[in-house]
Formats: sequence, structure tokens, C-alpha cells
Amino acid sequence: MTSHPAALLVLAAALLLWSPTARLAGLRARGLRTPAEEAGTGSGDPPVQRRRWLFAAGAGLAAGLLVGGVLGAGAAVVIAVVADRLLRGGDPEGNERAALSRELPGACDLLGVCLSAGVPVGAALAAVGAAVPDPLSRHLTAVSALGRLGAEPRRAWAGVPAELGPLGRVLVRAGESGAAAAPALQALAADARASERAATEAAVRRAGVWVLAPLGLCFLPAFVCLGVVPMVLGLAGELLG
Repeated sequence: MTSHPAALLVLAAALLLWSPTARLAGLRARGLRTPAEEAGTGSGDPPVQRRRWLFAAGAGLAAGLLVGGVLGAGAAVVIAVVADRLLRGGDPEGNERAALSRELPGACDLLGVCLSAGVPVGAALAAVGAAVPDPLSRHLTAVSALGRLGAEPRRAWAGVPAELGPLGRVLVRAGESGAAAAPALQALAADARASERAATEAAVRRAGVWVLAPLGLCFLPAFVCLGVVPMVLGLAGELLG
């Protein structure tokens, strides 16, 4: 049991290095970069990578200290590798959907400003597509290019991901009816922000559960030794007596 405090200290330090707020701040910071800056920084963000590696190493070291011996060394390696894989976010499609949902409110605001100023829809899409990061930039630019080639608005928006479906419906409806699109874009941005806020709060609550789970595992042996074992021994004594 002497290794438990050291393991808890290592795990606590790793959790401080990789907190939900730090991860969200990193995502927001990457969302503010232009496509040229993204291309210049390479495939990953070094501070985020360092935090991920430190968290994975801390989790592995904590597991090794808890288990101990040769099994502890093996458990440390396995836990470190698994933690690194989980923190990488190994679902590219899911990451793209999250990025589209995260950038959609800002794009709606920019489109509303452009359309209110009298800019045509195709030119507004091209301008906003040049201002927002990928993957949203890629999709808006593609829709604008199809419109310049003469494609109908519904056909131009047919191939976009589901996260951009509401935006496409707003612009297509405004183009067909002649109604102002700015109020609908403002409402869509507010709804998207509310959904993103709810998803963030749910992620923070899940992170809190994962933070407390290692503490529960550490105290479980003490609970078994001090609570369950005496009770079982008492019942066995009464039965045998």
C-alpha cells in the first residue's frame, strides 16, 4: 500500500497537464488559425502533443506503481499506450463533424453580415470560406464554386455533411422565396452555440467521472479489507459457532 500515494500524485499531475479546459482552449486556438498558418504548423500541435504524452506516461507510471513488480512494468506500458491512443482522437470523421459544429456559428454570423451588406450569396460563401479554417472552408468554397458553374442551389448543397444541412436549407429557402436570410442565420447561430455549449458541459461532466474513477479503484482494496472481509469473517464465525 505504500506505493498508492506516489501513484495518486503522478496521476494527479497528469490530469492537471491534460484538463478539459486546456483541451478546449487548444481546440479554440487552432480554430482561429488561417489555413496558411495550419499548413505551416505541421500535422500536430506540439504543446497538445506534449500534454498528451505526459498524461499517458503519468497514467502508465501510476498503474505500474499500483500493481508493482514485473506485472506493474507490463501494466505501465499497456496503460500508457492505450491512454495515448484514446487521447489522439482516432476518429477522423468524428473530429471533422466536431470541427464543423464548432465553426458553424461564426460562419453564420459572417454570412449574415455579408448578405446584409448586399453581397450575393455565392460571393459571400467564397469570402467566408476564405476566412474560416478547414474543414468548413473546404465545404463552403466547394458550394460557392458549384454555384459559379451554374449549379442550382439545392444541387450545390446536396453533398455537404449533415452538420451544414441547416445552413444550406436557410440559404436555399432565402434564395427561392426572396426573404432576408440574416435573421434566420442569427437564429441558426444561436441554436448551434446552445448545442455546442450543451455538448461541452456534458464532456466536462464525463471528464469529472473519469477523474474520480482512479481514486475509487485506489480505495477499493482498503474498502474490501476493512469492510467486506470482517463482515464475511463475522458471518462465518456465527455459522460455525
